[in-house]
Amino acid sequence: MNERGDAMGLRGSLALIGAIAGLALWALFEVIPEVVANARLALFLVAGGVAFFGVLLALAGPVRLMQAAAASALLSLCATLLLLWASLRFDATERFLEIPHHVLAFACILMIATPFIAAGLIERGGWRRYALLFDTAWEIVVRYAAAVLFVGVVWGVVTLSDALLQLVGIGAIDWLLSVDVVPYLLSGLAFGVGLAIVLELDDYVSPFLIIQLLRVLIPVVFVVLAIFILALPVRGLSGLFGGLSAAATLAAVSLAAITLVTTGVHREDARAVEGWLMLGATKALTLLVSVPAVLSVYAVWLRIAQYGLTPDRVAALVGALIVAVYALAYAASIPLRDDWTGRVRAMNRWMALATIAVAALWLTPALNAERLSAASQVARAEAGAPLRQLALYEMAQDWGRAGKRGLERVLALAEREDSDAVREAVAAARRAETRWDYDHRKAKGDFAPLDQVVPVLPAGTTLPPGAFGRLRMNDRGLIHEACQRRVPGGYPACVLFVADFDPLRANRQAIGFFEVAPDRMRVMAFELRDGVLAARGSVTAAGEGGLPKVAPSTITDLREGRFAITPYTRNALEVGGLRLVPQD
Repeated sequence: MNERGDAMGLRGSLALIGAIAGLALWALFEVIPEVVANARLALFLVAGGVAFFGVLLALAGPVRLMQAAAASALLSLCATLLLLWASLRFDATERFLEIPHHVLAFACILMIATPFIAAGLIERGGWRRYALLFDTAWEIVVRYAAAVLFVGVVWGVVTLSDALLQLVGIGAIDWLLSVDVVPYLLSGLAFGVGLAIVLELDDYVSPFLIIQLLRVLIPVVFVVLAIFILALPVRGLSGLFGGLSAAATLAAVSLAAITLVTTGVHREDARAVEGWLMLGATKALTLLVSVPAVLSVYAVWLRIAQYGLTPDRVAALVGALIVAVYALAYAASIPLRDDWTGRVRAMNRWMALATIAVAALWLTPALNAERLSAASQVARAEAGAPLRQLALYEMAQDWGRAGKRGLERVLALAEREDSDAVREAVAAARRAETRWDYDHRKAKGDFAPLDQVVPVLPAGTTLPPGAFGRLRMNDRGLIHEACQRRVPGGYPACVLFVADFDPLRANRQAIGFFEVAPDRMRVMAFELRDGVLAARGSVTAAGEGGLPKVAPSTITDLREGRFAITPYTRNALEVGGLRLVPQD
C-alpha cells in the first residue's frame, strides 16, 4: 500500500511539474514575446524558463523536489546569463539566435552538467564516482526518451479520439485543442506522467538494454574503421580534405566510436564486455579511433589555412579538437599496462567537465568566434586575398558587431590595387537582403565597379564613378556576367553606347548590349541623369517595332567601328543591318 501510495504521489508530483512546465512554456513562447518589448529580457526569460524546467524534469524523482528546483534554478541562471552575455555581440537579438553555435553551446552546458549535478545530489561527492555518474547520465537519457515517446502516444490517442467523435458530430476535443494553452498543458502533463512511470519501472526500463544493443556494433565499427585506415595509403588523403563535410564525417565517426567504447567498458569491469572477440574489438577500436579524429582536425585546419576563420570553422575546429583529445587519450590508455578500462572511465569524466568549460567559454569574450573570424578575414584582406575568398557577406550580416568592425577595416584598405572593387564588394555585402542575392552578385565578376568593366562607346565617352549604382541588383549581376563572356574578336560580351538619340530630351540616352547566354542577347535602354544610369523601357527596331533579334557579333561590329548614327524621327543606332532606338 505504501509503495502504491508512493507511486501515485510520484505520478502526481511529476504530472503537476509537467503541467506547470507546459503552462510556463506557453507563456514563454506565446505571451512574453508579445508583451515584453526588450528583446534581451525576452531572451533571458524564455531561455531561462526552458532551461529551468528541462533540468528540473531531469532531476525530479531521483532528487528531492526542493533540491532539484534549487539546483535547476542555479544551473539555468548561470547558463542563461552566459547566453545573454554572448548576445551582446549582436545589435539584434533575433540575428544572434539565428546562429546555431551559441544555442548549441548553451544546450551543451545544460545537458552535460545535469548528470553531474544529479549524481552530486544523490550522493555526497557522487559527481566524482564514475559508476554513479554513468548510471545517472544514461538513466536521464532513457527517461527522457521514454517520456517523449509517451507524449507521442498520448497525442495519437487524442487525435484518434477526436476523429472518432467527429463521426457522430461531437467536436469537443477539437474545440478544446483550439485553445492556445491546451496543447502545451497536455504535452507537459503527459511528459511528467511518462517520467513518473519510467521511474516506477526502473527495474524494467533500464539503460542496460540500450547499452547492450550498442555493444553489438563495436566489432562492426571496428571492421569499417580498419578498412578505412588500410585504404588510406592506397587512395591517399587528398579526398579527405575538400571541405568541412569530410571533417564532420570523420569527427562524427570518431564520436560514435568513442560512445561505443564507453558502452564497452561500462561503469565497472564487472559489467564490461567479455570474451576475446568483444574485448579485442573494443581495445582495437579504442586504439584506432585516434586516426579519424586527428584527420578531422587536419581537414579543418587545411580549410582554415586556405580561406581563414569563420564561426563555422572555429566551431568545427573546437569540436574536432575535443574529439581528438578524447581519442588520443583513449589510444594512450592501451599501451599502458593494467586497468586501461579505468583510465578510459576517468578520461570520460574529465573530458565531460572540459567540454562544459569550453561551451561556457564559447559564450564569453575569451572564445568569441565572430571576433576571431573577423580578425582572420581582415588579415587575409591585408595580405591581398582575392575578394571572392573573403567572407564579406558574413561579416556584414552574420557576425554581429565584430563583423561590422572588421568590414570597416577591410574598407579602409586603400593600399590594395583593387580598392575600388573592395568598396563595391563591401557595399554589396551590406545591402544584400539574402545570402542568395550576395552569392548571385559575387558570381558576376568579382565586384569590380561596372563603370570600370563595361566598355563605353563612342570612343572617348566616359561615365562617372557609380554610374551603374542605381540599377537593380539583378540587372547589375546580369551585366557583370555578360562582361565575363567573350564575343568574336575576343571582346567582352558587353558594351554601352551613349548618344543623343532624342535631341528633345534634356538627358542623353544609352543602349546596352549584353550576352546573357550563348547566342542570346539582352538589349537594354537607359537614360543618363546627373551621371547615373536609369533603366528606361526597351529597345525596338526602327520601322519594324517589336524587340530586335541582335546577334553577339553586334558587339564586335560596335567595337570595330562598324556602326552609324542615322536620323529616323529621332536618331537611331544603325549596326549589323538593324536600326535601334530606345523606347519609353
